[in-house]
Amino acid sequence: MSEASEVWGAGTYERLAARLAPVQDQLVNLLQIAKGDRVLDLATGTGEVAVRAARSGGVVTGLDIAEPMLAKARERAKEEGAQITFDLGDVEYLPYEDGCFDVVVSNFGLVLAPDHANVASELARVSCPGARLGFTGWKPNPKLGELYRRFSEEPIEGREVYEWGREDHVEDMLGDDFELEYEDGTLWLEAGSGEEIWKLFSESAPPVIALVKQLDPKKREEFHRAFVELYESYATKDGGVRAPRRYLLVLGRRK
Repeated sequence: MSEASEVWGAGTYERLAARLAPVQDQLVNLLQIAKGDRVLDLATGTGEVAVRAARSGGVVTGLDIAEPMLAKARERAKEEGAQITFDLGDVEYLPYEDGCFDVVVSNFGLVLAPDHANVASELARVSCPGARLGFTGWKPNPKLGELYRRFSEEPIEGREVYEWGREDHVEDMLGDDFELEYEDGTLWLEAGSGEEIWKLFSESAPPVIALVKQLDPKKREEFHRAFVELYESYATKDGGVRAPRRYLLVLGRRK
C-alpha cells in the first residue's frame, strides 16, 4: 500500500480531478442520494464525489490508499463545510462491517485495484440489501495504449484497468450480487494545445509522473513529443484540441 500511496500522492491531482467534474455530477445525480443515506466513496482522491454526496444529504465516508490525497480531500471538505469521514485503506480489503452502506460509489477509482475478484467481493459485503452501486471505468483507448507500449513494458492504463469498461467483465464480477445497468459516456478533454495537455498530465496524473521519472532524459523527451503529437491529432478547426475519453458508467442494486 505504501508504494501505491507514493504514486498517487505525487503531483497536483486536484487539477486533473477538476476535469472529471461532469462525470462526478452524473454519478451522484444518478444515484439519487437522499438525506441520511450512508455513502461510501471508494478511492475518493481529492474528495470531489464525497463532497457532492454530502451536499445531497448523505452521511459520507471516503476511503483512499494515499494519505496525501486524503489530506487534500479533508481540506476540500473543510472548504465546503461538509462533514465527511476520510479513512486510509485499500479497496481490496475494506475496513468496514458487513452491510453498513446504502450507497457505494467510485469515480475511476476502484478500477485501479489489481485484484478484481477481491474488489467485487468487498463491494457486495459492505452493501446492505437494496444498496445502490455506482462507478465508472475507462474503455480501451488504442491510441494511448500504443503510445504507452513504446515506452513501458507495463502500460500506464493496462488491460486489467480497461476490463472494468466492458459490460461482460462487470457481469462476471458483480452479476451474482447486484442487478446491473450500464450507460456509455464520453468525457471531452479540451485545451489550447497538446502541450497544455502534456503539462496537465505530467504534473497532475500520478501514473504519468511515475513513468516520466523512470525514463532517461532522451526517452523522456521522446515520450513528451509523442504525447503532444497524439493530442495535436485532435486539433479543432477553431484552434485548440478536443480529445474524447470513452467510459462505462455502471449502476447496480444489491440483491
